[in-house]
Amino acid sequence: MRRTLTAVPALAAALMLTLAACGGDSDSGADDPAGAGSETPGFDVSSIEENPDVSALVPESVASDGKLTVGSNIYYAPAEFYAEDGKTPVGYDVDLMKALSATMGLDLDLQNAEFASILPGIPEKYELGIANISINPERQENFNMIEYFTVGSSWAVQAGNPEGFDPDDFCGKSVGVQQGTVQDEELAEAAQACDEAPDIQRYDQHSAATTALVGGKVVALYSDSSVTDYAIAQTSGQLEQVGDVTGETPMGIVTAKSDDEMTEATQAAVQALMDDGTLDDIFAEWGITDGVSTEAVINPVE
Repeated sequence: MRRTLTAVPALAAALMLTLAACGGDSDSGADDPAGAGSETPGFDVSSIEENPDVSALVPESVASDGKLTVGSNIYYAPAEFYAEDGKTPVGYDVDLMKALSATMGLDLDLQNAEFASILPGIPEKYELGIANISINPERQENFNMIEYFTVGSSWAVQAGNPEGFDPDDFCGKSVGVQQGTVQDEELAEAAQACDEAPDIQRYDQHSAATTALVGGKVVALYSDSSVTDYAIAQTSGQLEQVGDVTGETPMGIVTAKSDDEMTEATQAAVQALMDDGTLDDIFAEWGITDGVSTEAVINPVE
């Protein structure tokens, strides 16, 4: 996700803030869903204690250094992104990582990486991958994926849809997408049926793709529905959704296919956070009350 425009600095700065969140209403934090008044917005995990039943399942290879090493891509608000200070990771995935590590009795070691490099880095570099990663059959063949959230895909355009973009016909159009996401894969596959090839512009950072849309470099942006909603909120009326949310897909925490112990420990930790309401509270802090899973299913996609 290259930052292709410099003409919209206000937007680039706005996308670093946490003044709004996506999807649904919440009784807790509805007026300030991301805790915008604090320096480090998000869910307070300080009260989460080690769960002995969970930590007993963590393999020695992970527990030995006292750290849970997680690979992520910190450019996908509101899942994971940098706070206003430009260096503190925040987002619902970041809160989840903190809660998981605390439940396992470990310290979080969050490693930022390009999205497409996260899965290849498991398990040699990362013990888990958490980056709003969609579960699909291909990924399940090579990794274990533990469900925690469900989200669809949606398109954003400039307010009023001045180019008359039709989500059912993106052939011949310049469209933006984050590289390595399921939406990137979908566009690449759908483009094969086009008589006039679309200009699919891929970005390492979703904020750069949003900036490109606001600046007119692309006519539409395709992403997770929660991310689309957040981008719309952050651009203060400059963007809007076009078309319906489609293809609702579960998101998964990724573990190595060969590591049954770590997969079991992670599943137990996620289920514990579901059962005591912590996972709901994390998403509610970001204004999200829909799509939060209640069962930590391993490889749920058939």
